Amino acid sequence: MGTGESGRERSLGRLLDSLRATEVGRAFGLGRISSLADFRAHVPLLSLGDHARRVEPHLGFGLVDPRDPAAATLAGLDWERAEVADVWRAFLADRPRALTGQAVVLQARELDRSVDRLLCDDLAALGVTVRRIERADSAAALLEQIAACEPTILAVPSAFTITRLEREARRPLDRALPSLALLLASHDLRQRARAGLAVESAGWIHRSGRLGLPSPRAPSRSFTLAVGSQLIELLPHRELDHEGQRVLDEQTILPEHATLGMRYELVVTSPLGCLRLRTDDHVEVVSFDPPTALAPFPRPRVVRLRPPAARVPLEGVSLPGAWLTAAVRQAFRPEEPALLAATVGPDPSAVGPEARRSSTSKTRGAGRGDPFADTELGAARVGARTRPLMPRRLLVQVEVQGLGRSALPRRLSDAVDQDLRRRSAAYEHLRSAGELLRPHVVIVDPGSFAGAQERRILSLRGRVGTPVVRVVGRERASLFPSSTYGHSH
Repeated sequence: MGTGESGRERSLGRLLDSLRATEVGRAFGLGRISSLADFRAHVPLLSLGDHARRVEPHLGFGLVDPRDPAAATLAGLDWERAEVADVWRAFLADRPRALTGQAVVLQARELDRSVDRLLCDDLAALGVTVRRIERADSAAALLEQIAACEPTILAVPSAFTITRLEREARRPLDRALPSLALLLASHDLRQRARAGLAVESAGWIHRSGRLGLPSPRAPSRSFTLAVGSQLIELLPHRELDHEGQRVLDEQTILPEHATLGMRYELVVTSPLGCLRLRTDDHVEVVSFDPPTALAPFPRPRVVRLRPPAARVPLEGVSLPGAWLTAAVRQAFRPEEPALLAATVGPDPSAVGPEARRSSTSKTRGAGRGDPFADTELGAARVGARTRPLMPRRLLVQVEVQGLGRSALPRRLSDAVDQDLRRRSAAYEHLRSAGELLRPHVVIVDPGSFAGAQERRILSLRGRVGTPVVRVVGRERASLFPSSTYGHSH
């Protein structure tokens, strides 16, 4: 590889060299690719599911051996480490003694050992001794372990970890741990702690490697995309269409061509085996940082955004996630208990073959006069027997502030149902025909969200999140599972 190459060209070259002669390389024609333009023109974008099916099973034990002393360099993990360390040193400019102390990293073990140790290796580059805590049996035990280390730097998965430790200590964390000089968090940087120290960015680490560098400039939750460490593309998401869905462009753009204020989904390619992977991580570009030797072009600074709600498939129709979240929020009246959090998705208990037989026979008997014959409600459903059985109603699980009234679930169900009938002619048609059932609303036990949040904090993994109305898939039937509020990137 030439010494004058940018980081993304070097990253792409190493990936192609590793995969050309493999089954994956042959399937995607990587042997014929000689440039970045060729790669972007001929290799399709892959969703998380597509990537898991078409790429990952064929990679064996990975492209980089984590036992290799040069593993970090081969994977591009240390290519921008010096810049990360410079940002953290600037945070400690008035407390230089902290660089002779100990850093404590709260982080559970992950599958990819190269990525797993990236944050610890970054902190070691400061010259500090690094101690890692990989599990937390309780907040009290975790606080005791941290205090025993007398850390000058504490790196946590989420800013919620800091506020939880402060609740346990019953005082600001810098008073409970007087040696502290720097607090670093990777996620939920909007969450405010009581500590007098600002919670700074630990950077953004993804399964593909380094995805974002900490930024010394406001807003503190922003990242500079690590475009010198791997190939990052941006997939534009346009404004909402008439169904409340964001419209995706078919082509990605390179980061230096981004538009300020636009929403993009990140697409990554890295020597760790990610091949034009759509991450489902969404960002808004807030500014640009100057070029570097590894990234000789403007580098976008971004803030993370919540991914758009997905569509929910039911028998004969799929409903935009934006409609569902709006319907749930708008169903609550001011005089009723306040909504704390909710999930809405297909009800896995409302699947039955009798609905399929009834639906198919009605469609076949409708004849040419069926006004829905050319839609998902009509002729396309004649062959419905070959499709998987789909749920016939929505399941809405809500947690409210205080005790809910006994009539509240029925009234919320009616309100959500009427809202969706107004928005969707297809849904109205199926409801009137009795092929879809009224949404099933369940009021969950008080504290369901708080319990899930506590489990997520003590897992020492990724984002924790705040109460929201979320759209979930069929595989997530319970409210607020422990893995709901973030990815273990």
